[in-house]
Amino acid sequence: MRKWNFKIVLAGPGAVGKTSIRERYMGKGFESSYLKTIGADFASKKIKTENDLITFQIWDLAGQDSYQVVRSTFYKGAIAGILVFDCQDPTTMTNLKNWLDEAIKGSNNSILVYIVIANKIDLEEERRVSQEMALEFCNRMKTETGIRFYYSETSALTGENIEDTFDFLAYKLLEANNIKDIAPPAKTDGIIDLDDYEEKTSEAPRRLVITETKSAESVSPEEFNILQDRVQVIEDRLNTIQAIIKKIVEKIQEEE
Repeated sequence: MRKWNFKIVLAGPGAVGKTSIRERYMGKGFESSYLKTIGADFASKKIKTENDLITFQIWDLAGQDSYQVVRSTFYKGAIAGILVFDCQDPTTMTNLKNWLDEAIKGSNNSILVYIVIANKIDLEEERRVSQEMALEFCNRMKTETGIRFYYSETSALTGENIEDTFDFLAYKLLEANNIKDIAPPAKTDGIIDLDDYEEKTSEAPRRLVITETKSAESVSPEEFNILQDRVQVIEDRLNTIQAIIKKIVEKIQEEE
């Protein structure tokens, strides 16, 4: 069985529901390591398919501006980025461009798959960002950066489309690593491919579906394992740096 270790950053402004999405996906009783001083929460989950054992390392990044400087270190080694906004608040959507720039820079452009999530869709009456508005925004980001995006709408309260989104992400990450003997998840109708959306904007409105594509920059499992070893070395160093920062901050707080 092939074993994979995928680091995912969960990013976006504060109070959009990032932590609630992660907690809903992880299920009750999950354990996390919260590094409050430096603004991150870490948890992991294993997914097993017929041929693959996938470990998701999910880094939930604090949305406050005060954490921006130290937050950039957590993008190192990330292979996927989930950008979350609150569909009740248009400013949280437009702010995602700043988060995208931060992710690109912090990861040294190593992120292979980006998913934009509109959260809190259960609050229909308070919704101020329609799906069409969100897709147009994502399409502008795609035009500006050349990055391919996938779009999903979720409710952390009800759990709607959360597990399907992570299952889809696992599929796309395996595909990006040139794994061919995989089938797409059973449910993908809640995920929109922005490439597919762009082709259909001139047509009459209809339900958008995922079209399977291959990543232009794929690597073999052997190459990926080498990269993972290098990433682990970097993360070990980051952990040391983070521990030092934490002690410094705690010392300052004690003195205050």
